Amino acid sequence: MRIYIEKFLVLFNRLKSELNNSLKNLKWLPNAKPEIAELCYQLDETYRQLHHFFANQPTKFSVVPPIFQKRWDEYITDYQTTIDEIARPKREKYEKELVELLRKAAEDAKAKGQSHEEFWQKISDGLPSMIGVTFNPVEDDAASLLDELFVAIHDIIANNLLSETFTDKQMGALNYFEKVIGLDFHSINRRWGKAPSLFISEKIRKKTDKLVEMYNEAVKGYIYGLNVSSTAMCRALLEHILINYYGIPKDDLVKVVSLAESRFRKLKSLNLHKLRKDGNDVMHEYETKSRIEDDAVVSYLLTIRALVDFIPEN
Repeated sequence: MRIYIEKFLVLFNRLKSELNNSLKNLKWLPNAKPEIAELCYQLDETYRQLHHFFANQPTKFSVVPPIFQKRWDEYITDYQTTIDEIARPKREKYEKELVELLRKAAEDAKAKGQSHEEFWQKISDGLPSMIGVTFNPVEDDAASLLDELFVAIHDIIANNLLSETFTDKQMGALNYFEKVIGLDFHSINRRWGKAPSLFISEKIRKKTDKLVEMYNEAVKGYIYGLNVSSTAMCRALLEHILINYYGIPKDDLVKVVSLAESRFRKLKSLNLHKLRKDGNDVMHEYETKSRIEDDAVVSYLLTIRALVDFIPEN
C-alpha cells in the first residue's frame, strides 16, 4: 500500500503543478496536452487502487505521511469526479486493448494446437486462486449480492436440490441471524461505507494501538446500530487523545477540553465541548438519549479523525 500512497501524492502534486493550482484549467488542459490526460488516467487508477484497498481493510485506520489526509480529502472533494470523466476514455481504451490482446493470444495458441480450455486454464493458473477476487466493495453492493445468494440457497432448499449439502437447518440459521439476532446486512454495509477512515501520521511517535482499538470499537458500535455505545466511545476517545497525545493533565473533562483549546487554538473549530457534552448525556441520561441519529455519530467520528490529524508531531 505504501507505494500507492506515495505514487498518489506524487501524481496529484504533479497535476496541481501542471494546472497552476487552478481547477479551471482542468476543463481544457487535458484536451490541449495529451500528456495531462495520461497523467489524469494514472492518478485515477492510483486513486482507485487505494480506495479499493482502504475499503477492503477490516479496520478503519492506516498509517500515512502527514500530508496525506489533507490531499486525499482535497482530491475527493474537488478533483475526483472530473478526473474520472477525463480518465474514462483511456480506461475503456486500455481495457479493450487487453481483451483484444487476450483474444489474439488465444487464437495463436489454437493455431499451435492448444485447445480453448487449455489456454484459459493456463491463464487462470497464473492468477491468484482466490474465490471472490472479482468483488469490489467500492463499486459492488455487498448486501444486494448477499440477497441474491440467500435467494438461491432458499430455492435450492425449497426444491430439495443438493439435499446432502443444504438443509432446512441452514435456512433456519440464516433466518435466526436476520430475524432474531437482528443483523441487517443493508444497514451494516451502508454504515460501514459512511464510517470515516482514520489516517494516522507516521510522525506520531507515541504508540497508537489503544487509540486505534478504541476508534474501531466506536466504528463497530455504529455499523451495528449501537449509536449510544459509539457516542460514549467517542467521548472516551476525546479524553484519551487529549491526555495522551496533546499532553493535557488528567482532570475533569471540561477543564481538559478548555485547556487543550487554549493551548492549541485550531481545536476550537472542532467543537469538542459538544462531543464531550453529548458523550456525558448518553452515559448519565441514557433513557432520554437512547435515540441518536446515524449522522450525529458520523459527525463524532469525523471530529475524532480531525483531532487525530491535528496531533502535534513532537
